[in-house]
Parts: sequence; structure tokens; C-alpha cells
Amino acid sequence: MRVKNCARDERGATIVLVALAMTALCGMVVLVVDVGGLLTLRRQMVTAADSAALAAAQSCAVNDAAGAAGQADGLATANQADASVTSFDTTDCGTASEGDVSVTYAAPKELAFAPIIGAPSERPVSASATAIWGPTMGVAPMPIELSINPAGEIDCAYAPVDTECAYWHDNNARPEWENSSHWGWLNLEESDMSPGDSCSSAGSSTRRGWIEATLQTELTITDDYSLVCADSGHSSSAWSEVRSQIGKIKYFPVNDPALMVTTSSREKYAIIGFIPLRIEDALRGNDPEAIGTPGDSGHCSGTHTFPNGSVFDLDTLGCYSGSPMATSDLEISLGKGKKDTVYQNGTDYSYNSTTHEVSWFAAAAPNADVSFSYTMAGIPGRCGVHDSDPNGICLVLSWQGPRVAGSVPGGSADFGLRAVRLDG
Repeated sequence: MRVKNCARDERGATIVLVALAMTALCGMVVLVVDVGGLLTLRRQMVTAADSAALAAAQSCAVNDAAGAAGQADGLATANQADASVTSFDTTDCGTASEGDVSVTYAAPKELAFAPIIGAPSERPVSASATAIWGPTMGVAPMPIELSINPAGEIDCAYAPVDTECAYWHDNNARPEWENSSHWGWLNLEESDMSPGDSCSSAGSSTRRGWIEATLQTELTITDDYSLVCADSGHSSSAWSEVRSQIGKIKYFPVNDPALMVTTSSREKYAIIGFIPLRIEDALRGNDPEAIGTPGDSGHCSGTHTFPNGSVFDLDTLGCYSGSPMATSDLEISLGKGKKDTVYQNGTDYSYNSTTHEVSWFAAAAPNADVSFSYTMAGIPGRCGVHDSDPNGICLVLSWQGPRVAGSVPGGSADFGLRAVRLDG
């Protein structure tokens, strides 16, 4: 009888051991399959949230507040198809040069074995991310500076899209507030310089690489501005290479003339920010399309017969082409130069200085002598009115809206080129 009882005790112990082993095995399966799946989904959700935050920040940075949420959702679901937003918050989206976006996305995960040990059959997995945007502190730009005016502004920035602005580059005739040397070229290899450092030339092949973007040299602004060496000389081939980029949006460094260094052989532009502009043209300084027609002034004389009640236009005497900006010293007389009779404005005729028309109401005056002085306004070209100079360049650019480029948003001046990054 004692042998039989011992066998029954062993069978009971085996059942307990098997039950314990099965429980442990189920726990291991849950750990390997379900928990592993949760960890995998967590990694995917982190990627989805990061991508969503960056996409929304890019929309905010280019002033597209209305599209920010949609861009975020699109990137989130591209990384995890069943991801859904649980929170979306922005600061100054589309209204300021810098701000942030915070998002949270979640997706459900079905658990195949967790119910065996009493856990739920589904569990949500979420992830959050924050991205910031602001004026870019560094980018690979065109090696041509554009200077702000005394008011701290630069033409075209934040104008209506497709607004054209023209910048005149000529050592002989640039604004007093803008340095005139080097036609605006920069040596991007010599940036973040000290005021007393000497400067050298980058060379035509290097400059060509920067213009055509086959060579990427990042220019980074440290503190409030960075001193960048001016590149020496005027290269006609370089401006031809600029023309090869017509139709492309390029990033131009913005110079503050009040901070730049003008010492000979040490000239440096003070770069305070970057502006994205599309290249429309680069015209030579002797092209009438670029420089227009200069103004003129002179004296006109001739003869005309004035019948009573007639109207005569002074512009038809043929002394100039077009219509003058102003006329003065009009005199109408008879006497073949002796001025035996001098007719009076208001008594013998009336003169309209706007239309340059003489309305005659005195007796007829055959072959009267007419003389006056005139001033002709210049006819602006795309860069205004300038004297012809084959070394001058008229750079025509257009505003196409803010852009995102570079990887470091910071405290540089904001001229429409912004960077985004994850915060944290």
C-alpha cells in the first residue's frame, strides 16, 4: 500500500511541475512575441512622430499654417499606416520667423498571447516629438552678397511671389551705403574671419563650383554675423555662369555694410542672414535693358506760324525724342532775332506745362520764333538708370516665398531662409 501511495504522490508532483512549466513557457511566448511586437511598433511610432513634427515645422517655416497638420498626418501614416494623431500643437505657425510644433501619434497593437495570462488583447503604442524652425544659421550659398539698406531692409524679401528686384554690381557706381569693391563676390572658404586677417582669391574653378552647386561649401553665421572675405577681381565668365542658373532658386548671403571691413586687402562682408531668390537674369552694364536711357537737358529753338485759335505742341519741334519732364523759359517773338514783338503768356496765348501745348488767341503770327529750355527724365532699365559700363552687372532676381534649407535654426536675421530640426 505504501508503494502505491508513493506513485500517486509522484504523479501529482509531475502535474504541478508541468503546469508551472507551461505557465513559464506562456510567459516567455508573451515576452518574445507580444512584448517584442510592442517594442518594434514603438520604434516605428517614434519615427512616425519625428517625421510628422519635421513635416509640420517645414510647413510653418514657409508660412503654410493651413497645410501643417495635413503634412504631419501624411508623414506619420507613411511610416505607420494606422497611426492617428492624439495631439497637435504649434507656436506661431505661419506667422513668425521661429516657433515650434509638438505632436503625439498612436497606433493599436494586437496581442496574440497576452490574454492567456489575463492581459488585454490590444494595447495602444504612442510617441511624441517636437520640432522647431527659425532663420538658418548655415547653408551652402551663392558666392554673391546682397546688402541691406540703411533701414535694415533688403529688396524683395516677403514681397508678393514673382516680384522682381534688381541689384546693380559695379565698382564705379554703387550706393554710398554699400561697399563698392569686388562686385559683391565672396570667398566662401574664408569665413568667420577676424577683422585683421588677410584675404585671398578663391579662384575661378572654385567660384564656378559654388555657382553651379557642384561644390558645396557651407557658410555659417556665428553670434550675430560672420565676416567673410571679399573675392578679388571681376570675372566676366563668372557672370556668364550665373546666367546659366536662370530659373533656379539660390540662397544669397545678406551683408550689413555698417559692420563690414573695408581695409584694403582685408575687405570682408558682414553676413547676417540669407535670402532665397530665383535668378531671372544677369545683364551686362552696357545693355540698355539693364541701364535704361540717361536723362538729358538742353535748349530748343525753331519757328512756327500761329493762326488765331490754333494749338501747337512744343514737342513737335524735333529737339528731342519723347516728352520732357519739364520745360522753362518759353519765349515766342517776331523780328528775325531782333524780337521786335515778344508775345506774352496769358495775353496772347496760354501755355500748358503738362501737355507742352500753346493755345494761341492773338492775331496770326507767321514764322514766329519759339525758344525754351527742357529737361528729359531718364528711362529706367531693369536696374534703374546708370551710365554705360561694360564691367557693371545688373542681377535680376525674384521672390518666390520663404524656403527651408540648412540644419541649424538660430538667431540670424530672417530674410526668408529657415531651417528645421527636432528639439531634443
